[in-house]
Order: sequence, then C-alpha cells, then structure tokens
Amino acid sequence: MFTKDALIEISNSLFFLFLSLNNKMINRNIMLKGLCVPPSHIKVIFYLTTNGPSPVSKIANELVISKPNMTPIIDNLITEGYAVRYDDPSDRRIVIIEATEKSFNFLKQKKQETVEAVSEKLSSLNNEDIESLKALVPKLTEILGKIQ
Repeated sequence: MFTKDALIEISNSLFFLFLSLNNKMINRNIMLKGLCVPPSHIKVIFYLTTNGPSPVSKIANELVISKPNMTPIIDNLITEGYAVRYDDPSDRRIVIIEATEKSFNFLKQKKQETVEAVSEKLSSLNNEDIESLKALVPKLTEILGKIQ
C-alpha cells in the first residue's frame, strides 16, 4: 500500500500533466472555431452524447449548473437543433433532454480537428519519444479508467 505522501506526489505529477496537456496539446482556438453555441453549452452536448437522454435536473446536478441557468441552455440547444425535449413516459412531470444527430456530428468533427492538431504537435517529437508515448498512453488510459 502506498503512503499518503506517495499518492500526493503522483497527484501532483498528474495535475501538471493535465495542465501541460491542456496548454501544449489542445488549441482552444481550434476547439472554439465555428461554434454556433457558447462554449458553456458544449458541456451539456458532451454530457448528453456520453450519458444518453437525461432529465434536466440530473444534467444540472451532474454538471453543477443551476436549474434556472439550464433553461436557456436547453432552449438554445433545441433551437439550434442539438437537442430535443420530451416528457418522460413514466412520469410526465419529468422533462427528458436527448442529443440529436447534429450533436454527435458536431463532437465527431471537433474530435477530428483536435486529433489533427495534436498529431501535428506530436510530429515535432523524435521517433524514440513517439514510441514511448505509444506504449505509455494506453497504459495510463487503462489505469485512469480504473479510478471511480
């Protein structure tokens, strides 16, 4: 069993890794280019495409967005064609929000743009570094996937 100090050391290293990935690898300009909804709405699109149809209250709770702020976000997403709204068949008091094909296509496009930008940045590394990343990234992904 690792000591608390060892876990804190790993946590610090991961923190700086995440900052580095964010600052060096992800180009915010590419991510935000062509958005017809505010970046704050992207959280909801991502949530819906990942978790499936969900009640408004659950989305608000999980994303830590107040319910009064959720209404205009959901309304905008529906107006722009990124989501649909319907009553829960088992309880008509519950409103369900579901991502549309436009949401899935939007995220697919943004993922492709980001992957291309990251690939370009990685191309500046030497072959040895790329081979190391090729081995390390899947292992790190596997390990982080075990965290609850």
